[in-house]
Amino acid sequence: MKARLCLLLLALLVPLAACESTPTHLFTYAAQGTVIQAERLVGQFFGKDVYPLPYGGPDIDRPLQRMHARFPQLKAQLDNGTLGLTEDGDVAIREAGASTPELKKLVRAENRDRAVLYTAMSMAVGHGTDDLQSWLPYTDATFGAEWQKQAPSGWWLRNENDEWRRKP
Repeated sequence: MKARLCLLLLALLVPLAACESTPTHLFTYAAQGTVIQAERLVGQFFGKDVYPLPYGGPDIDRPLQRMHARFPQLKAQLDNGTLGLTEDGDVAIREAGASTPELKKLVRAENRDRAVLYTAMSMAVGHGTDDLQSWLPYTDATFGAEWQKQAPSGWWLRNENDEWRRKP
């Protein structure tokens, strides 16, 4: 009887080991975990005082370091409207006439790191290889919405119909 009770308690506590509590969020897993990750990650880029990311590791830390290093270049292009933020969490060249090989390389590198990061974040909240492909669109959309929400006024945002609008 006592062994069963211990096993039951262990079964209940193990899933909580990867969780985190904050004043406004109780657990960082699945959908809510993805929202928390997006808020915190994007907030870092815009200099907001945010809690640290609840997860780390090479697939999160390395792309994040590269993204931080290239953000000043991206920000300049986002500020002048050459680039915009997409609905699925990427950056895109908005002005086709302004496209250069260097700009294309910058955008490819950024989007490649975002893809690696979003995949690692999905796995960190409990979506492994079995359901990762079905979960990634949610992760992409969640990060895309957060990038657009926290973006400053004047940046260009693209919706799911490939329509650009300037953030008021």
